[in-house]
Amino acid sequence: MPDNSNGSRILITTRFENVATMADTKYDPYILSTLDDEQSLKLFLRKAVPKKHKCSNGPTDNFRSLAKEFITKCKGLPLALVVLGSLLSTKPYNFHEWKKFLDTMSWQVDGSKCIDVIATSYEYLPLAKKLCFLYFAAYPEDFDIRINQLLRIWVAERLIPQEDKKTLEETAECYLEDLIQRSMVQVSRKHYDGSTITHCRAHDVLRDLAIQKAKEMNFLIVCSKPDDWKKCNKARRVAINYSSNVNELMGDYANPNIRSLLLFGKSNLDCSKYKVLRVLGCMMMWYSGERVVLRNFKGLPHLRYLRLNSEIEGKECEFGEWIKSMKYLETLDLERSGHGDLSKWIWKVKTLRHAILCYNYNTQGPPASMDLRNLQTLLHVNYSKSRQTSGSPNITEVRKLDIQVHEKHFSKEEIVTLLHKLEHLVYLDIKGISGVDLGMIIWKGFPFYKNLNFLHIREKSVVFGDDGNEGVLTTNIDGNKILVLSDDTLPPHLTYLRLYGFEFVSDPMSVLQKLQNLKILVIEGSKKEKVLSWRFRCSAGEFKQLEELSISYLTVDEWEIERGAMPMLKKLWVIDCDPLRVPIEVVHLPSLEYLEWGTYIQTNKDRIRHILEQRPDLSSPRLISL
Repeated sequence: MPDNSNGSRILITTRFENVATMADTKYDPYILSTLDDEQSLKLFLRKAVPKKHKCSNGPTDNFRSLAKEFITKCKGLPLALVVLGSLLSTKPYNFHEWKKFLDTMSWQVDGSKCIDVIATSYEYLPLAKKLCFLYFAAYPEDFDIRINQLLRIWVAERLIPQEDKKTLEETAECYLEDLIQRSMVQVSRKHYDGSTITHCRAHDVLRDLAIQKAKEMNFLIVCSKPDDWKKCNKARRVAINYSSNVNELMGDYANPNIRSLLLFGKSNLDCSKYKVLRVLGCMMMWYSGERVVLRNFKGLPHLRYLRLNSEIEGKECEFGEWIKSMKYLETLDLERSGHGDLSKWIWKVKTLRHAILCYNYNTQGPPASMDLRNLQTLLHVNYSKSRQTSGSPNITEVRKLDIQVHEKHFSKEEIVTLLHKLEHLVYLDIKGISGVDLGMIIWKGFPFYKNLNFLHIREKSVVFGDDGNEGVLTTNIDGNKILVLSDDTLPPHLTYLRLYGFEFVSDPMSVLQKLQNLKILVIEGSKKEKVLSWRFRCSAGEFKQLEELSISYLTVDEWEIERGAMPMLKKLWVIDCDPLRVPIEVVHLPSLEYLEWGTYIQTNKDRIRHILEQRPDLSSPRLISL
């Protein structure tokens, strides 16, 4: 890379010295030193000692002496210290347990590898968790694994035992949390609320161990190059980590007994060769450009998990009949497959637990006659066509729901009835089209949603206001309806709320700021000519957990922020809300890190300058001239 003295640098980290040497032949690579004894002890104890046993004086002398014997075996290698400490954290915190465990350790790290430490942690796992860990061998190095997909595959593979009062997915989530606690799996991304994990990955050393153990047990074979196909003649699970024409590469090595096939690159697959498949997953994200073409997809009656990320070749009815023939299908993930309406076929699969349809909402939701009591996830379906029967389907176990509704063919009463049955709902994304009074429908049902934490409402014509009748849809203003909110209207545990396409005649914050768990609030106006205006007030002590606030396309005259309001707010976006001016009180938001303001008003520049003078710690605010 050119050294042009402009301050830009590229830092390459690697476990392999030859890689570092080839990256820059002019200079010797910098070799990181291992941790000294004091650093090792500090890191080890941080992981090994449970929080409830930590005190200001630290562990007793006996524990520290024992801990030093453990760290001696790790030779200052951070990963070894973290994994070993995490393993000890799962055991009773007493001297005799630690001593007993130490006496069983016959290994010692050689200074360049820590595979023995990790192998010890693996050996102490129960069998079911061992098999779950081995599945990380299937994923390419540094691949961000979507938690939901991983858990559904574990369930489809029958790796998860049934536990009382828990769904299989809930038990699988507990297994994953345990692997994370043991530092055998890393968290790579979290959700909007900062606490829910959405993606994970295995450290490359841990992945190497998983590959080694999976091969020894004939649990799973990883194909990283064409010659690896020769190893697959007895494998039951195969992961292909490169783009390939599967049919040509397998040739004489095609194994008709493969139960699970995960594809991480562009592939061409003849399904007729793999009649006993249980799991078929095209795992690359749609934006990667990698696509999988399925041919002869009729059959596969034993399939439990199917994920496609590209358009389906062949006639719609042929694909639908194929889905219908899968009597054991549990997960159908077609989010980016570009399919049409599959409702004629897929709702006849009674075993479905997770239905993720194409994001274009082509598929009609399950009809009233359908009994889908196993269904937990229902995404991207619509109710916009005439139906033969009234009522709502039996989907009472649904946790995540994303639907589009049309009142002409799905009445308010039916929508309310449907939503009121979903007492386990934690995620709701609902869009109203063609005149549905969606505001009234949704707010009516909210007191029933004790577990709901994610709410996204997309509407076109509802107006929030106040005419003295709480929670009642009343008079029209410019063709729009008014819905009044009360303190008990909204689900109390919401962490994410997005209102899209609404107009307001009064400040809704008096109600919204009462949501004690709310972390993200997004309000987007209808983007039409704004004739209604209002004032915005955030009271002291309210919005206690709010971290991100975005407001756009609303007519706001004034915004008052009292001291003590929004103490946790980190990011603030305000776009096209003129004549609103930047409130000077922004300087009193102690946690604010990012501010973006889109406006036509030039005087806002002076206010931004004043805020910077008062808050030099604040990252440079963005002022967008519209």
